[in-house]
Amino acid sequence: MRVLFFVLGLLLCFVTSAPASSLEAVWGEVHPLLSDAVSELDLRSSVPDSSWNPLEADKDSVDGKINDLLDECIEVLGISGMSESKDAIRKLQKDSRYCRERVSELKTARLAAPKKVKKWEVWKKDADSIDAEIKELEIREEENDKRIEGLVDQLLSEMQSVGMKVDREQVETLVHSVTGDDDVRLVSVFNNVKLITTELQRLTDEANENIEMAKRYYGMHALLLRILLNLYGNYEHKIDDVYLVRIAEIIRKQEELIQRTIEKINSEPAKYRGIYKTNLAAQGLTVRTAGMYADYLRKNRQRIVNAKSGISHEYEVALNTYETVQGAHSLIALMRDANAMLDRISELQTPELVVFQNVEMKTEFRKLTNRLNSFD
Repeated sequence: MRVLFFVLGLLLCFVTSAPASSLEAVWGEVHPLLSDAVSELDLRSSVPDSSWNPLEADKDSVDGKINDLLDECIEVLGISGMSESKDAIRKLQKDSRYCRERVSELKTARLAAPKKVKKWEVWKKDADSIDAEIKELEIREEENDKRIEGLVDQLLSEMQSVGMKVDREQVETLVHSVTGDDDVRLVSVFNNVKLITTELQRLTDEANENIEMAKRYYGMHALLLRILLNLYGNYEHKIDDVYLVRIAEIIRKQEELIQRTIEKINSEPAKYRGIYKTNLAAQGLTVRTAGMYADYLRKNRQRIVNAKSGISHEYEVALNTYETVQGAHSLIALMRDANAMLDRISELQTPELVVFQNVEMKTEFRKLTNRLNSFD
């Protein structure tokens, strides 16, 4: 317990882009989880690679426990001003979608709405009450848009405050991208991992000849790298196996629709051809935007693959060193190398920029995000 208070005291003295109170809160929740994970890491070296006995621990079962603890760490490390701003934006976007859907329903209902409703017919709405509700929802959506604009500015400021070289257009793209929540989470976790890794290096130095304590701090450092690897792996999975698959399906269906539309243009009476041509243009816009969206996701995936590659080597070295360590001095040197590596890949946390050819494509990009999020 005295060691924990000592750790917290040192962390509070650390002044960077994160406020002391924020760092104290994060470390206070992460420390017991990391400590339990390090205990499991110690156990891992003494258990068999596999076991037929479900009650006996083996490396797979221990790894499962470690990953469960690290998943809990991710939830804590993902908390930041950036994630709170993005969460507020997401809730406003969700409410705006509800407003639009409800307005569409009300406009349909209004077509058959009576001008007046008798007092006892409480389940009915007259045209005036429907118009009033539509107006109220439209105003609500406008207010949401204004609040989102302010939150985008706030998110931009928060991302720049941790050293990210982003402009407003990049942040807007992130906010309206299907990976936006994941991108902000990656940045938040990465920044918190950097802060805690720096402190663990200091604590390892302070431990001096207490090799067991130094080794424990180094184990926490190794597991922080594993947290990033797990997070990056999950990001890759979402892009490869979820979003790109969904986009491919959208493109496939649109291309089939385009072929049917072309056939209609060639076979239907002339008076309908203008409508079909307008539809064809909209369908082509969807295909082009979906292709651009897929390229955007692939670039972001490659950015994460590059970051993961750098961290993967450091993690393997850290894990091997943790299991064979003889002295605190070697640990400190390796942690300094890891800190330098994290500094080098910091800019890989910055999401890609999408350059839209026109306003229509920008609007279609946002529509596609809604489709990807609600894909059946």
